[in-house]
Amino acid sequence: MGDQELLDAVDLLARPGGRELVCARAGHGAGHVCLVTSDAVDLSALRREFSRRYGQLRNLVMGGHADPKVTGRTGLPLLAPFGAELAEMRGWACGDRWIGCGAVRAGDGVQVVVLVAERDAPPSEEPPEEIVRVVPPRRGTSSDDARAWVRRVLDLTGWEPLGLSVDWAAVEEELGVPLPEDYKELAEAFGGGVFSESVYFMGCGAGVSFDLPAQWRAALSAARDGTYGSLSAAGPYDAYTPGGKGVVMWGSTEWADQYCWLIDAERPGHCPVLARSHDPGPWYRYDMSTAEFLHRVLADADFRPFGIARYDLGATFLPGSDGRPQ
Repeated sequence: MGDQELLDAVDLLARPGGRELVCARAGHGAGHVCLVTSDAVDLSALRREFSRRYGQLRNLVMGGHADPKVTGRTGLPLLAPFGAELAEMRGWACGDRWIGCGAVRAGDGVQVVVLVAERDAPPSEEPPEEIVRVVPPRRGTSSDDARAWVRRVLDLTGWEPLGLSVDWAAVEEELGVPLPEDYKELAEAFGGGVFSESVYFMGCGAGVSFDLPAQWRAALSAARDGTYGSLSAAGPYDAYTPGGKGVVMWGSTEWADQYCWLIDAERPGHCPVLARSHDPGPWYRYDMSTAEFLHRVLADADFRPFGIARYDLGATFLPGSDGRPQ
């Protein structure tokens, strides 16, 4: 297969409810599918395209050395079929599938490998009953607290603010609406990157995978093209278009939860958080600041269904560039 054929095949295998994964390669079994690649396949180009489509990548094997901390939760199913043959492997989490792209040793050289493997995502805790559920405000939730919640996220992670300079006027001119002030503070303090090794936060100018305007343009293009469907195909909102009403994603998780704003050009400055779990189900609407939502996701074990504190992942932040943790 060439590059485009591989991308199309991976897209089909990675879709929710895709076919059972049973590999036809000799010595391989169920739980994954290896895709045949041609000698003309460009590994670097494939990695870039997978990052554009599927977000944050994981460096699982580099220079023949596997990440010693890799587990079933962080990408081990992509390594198991190859053992010591692996020279490199990057992985992307996509719902209940892992997507892998790398190289195995073959004679005096290496051969590109692409595979899709099964993945155990955290279970959805809510049934898909309603389209949008409005979550009642919690105590201490108000627009006046937004800056205090930014401080709490900084204190929680022990992060020293970067003080990045962002041309917000240009970003907001392109969108046609102002962005939340607390989000701007978060983006200037953290840039784009990964909280607790699993929550992806989009800044501005932070490399394609962590750049909010770039990801918004990609979502808008995909929605207009129709090839990959809308970001919110299971709900009432499409990707936001200037002058209209829709969603702009500012965060996600490795198990494909989505964190967005509902933006309405007729109500500039009003940006409730919309969040959706990885399984088909409702959007949850939170009338709280971006920083409060993020803090509750990271620190509040009772913040169901999105809080991750109960998984004991720690409160860390790792900046990213072009999808590669630094």
